[in-house]
Amino acid sequence: MGSNVVSSEFWLGETNYSYLNTRVRAMESKLFKSDIYIKLLNMEVSQIARFLGEGNYKGEIESLSRTYRGVDLIEHSINENLGNTYHKLLKMSGKKASAYAFAILTRWDIHNIISILRGKYSKSTEYEIEKTLIPIGELPFSFIISLVKINSYEDVIKKLKKLDKFDFLVETKEIADTESELFKMYFKSTLANFKKEKKSLFVEFLRTEIDILNIKNIMRMRRYGFALKEEQKNMVEGGLFFSIDDLSSLLRASDNDFLKKMKKTPYGIIIEKHWQEKTLFYLEESLEKYLMKCAKEQFIGDPFTIMPVLHYIISKKIEVENIRKISRGKASNIEKKIIEDSLVI
Repeated sequence: MGSNVVSSEFWLGETNYSYLNTRVRAMESKLFKSDIYIKLLNMEVSQIARFLGEGNYKGEIESLSRTYRGVDLIEHSINENLGNTYHKLLKMSGKKASAYAFAILTRWDIHNIISILRGKYSKSTEYEIEKTLIPIGELPFSFIISLVKINSYEDVIKKLKKLDKFDFLVETKEIADTESELFKMYFKSTLANFKKEKKSLFVEFLRTEIDILNIKNIMRMRRYGFALKEEQKNMVEGGLFFSIDDLSSLLRASDNDFLKKMKKTPYGIIIEKHWQEKTLFYLEESLEKYLMKCAKEQFIGDPFTIMPVLHYIISKKIEVENIRKISRGKASNIEKKIIEDSLVI
């Protein structure tokens, strides 16, 4: 993978929204439409890689085909392309626009760190961990890769703690606790940076993401049981529909009361649909799809604002995740209808 570094040197100029959004519209016009996904669903993995190599992913496919094959080639190529695309976007954003774009893109630092910690915790190989990483974020990607080279979960935490923003981590904690603390840190700091813009669509998106994270945790605790300390550590402040007190009440509510309260929110119909299922997998997947669709619909707006840029950032992420789901599903011989239902189109 490349070693893109997001640096403040790119943001010294003022944001020219007319120029920026003209460029973004051109980039967005190249994103896959629904007919392309239908075409990919009918291909084998090798055909998908070949198709990607003939279009927007050509550079990454050609470069990485010397090292990888099949679904691994696709995974590494789409990850690198996503990083390259976001990096390009940040370079032309200017100061004002980059503040918003960067707030979303720094989320990849959390993604990368959690991927590494999970990998170390489960004794995965460096190769398996690297497949999950995206080369973008506040941290230099060379630093992220250096974490992959460290032998143990505890030693990764020790290295992270040397950075001020991660000095709260404790190497003796369980992986779930560490993940929760990382998410809390991200949302708390990001919302604080935009506290003067409480009515913005961007802040609404962040608060919706907090809601969905909290609902997932509530559903897991309701399903599998919990201790008081688990309740406190698994809830994130700042959600759009639920305060911490609301979440505590939902956790202890009867099934009927829980569903009744949920029906007053946009999440109710999703939860009700999957309520009787033995696994939470499809519920969590549907909540993620809802979040992405919300963002895609919300971030359409005035061409002289940041909205088109945020719309593109989310749309590009959706494209990469759709390709990932199709290629992984094909490699695992998953039924086409199941793969199709998981896509955000």
